[in-house]
Amino acid sequence: MPSQAKFAPQRGARSAKARRSERSRSRTKLSTTVAAENFAFLETMVGSGRSGSIAEAVDLAIYSLRRAHNRARLESATAEYFDSLSSEARKEERDLANRLHAAAEGLDFDLEP
Repeated sequence: MPSQAKFAPQRGARSAKARRSERSRSRTKLSTTVAAENFAFLETMVGSGRSGSIAEAVDLAIYSLRRAHNRARLESATAEYFDSLSSEARKEERDLANRLHAAAEGLDFDLEP
């Protein structure tokens, strides 16, 4: 989720009011009632500094749920793809995976440029 960090205005930068206005146009007003334990969770997120407001905490919680949902869909689609392969295609995929694994074995992706 993109951070909404506040930056000090620089020469030629848009005013804080203009940035707030842009942000508010990308948001939709929501008025709802939630379970007490969910509200307590959101308050904990704000209190711990994980989010700046209840609204941001709701956005972060929904973002996490959407990410988990998308990962589950990808996992399901991937399993479906491999289940539908012929035995020859499955062998080719396995051989390719083994070659890629061997080629990447010595790499530390966190240190790569």
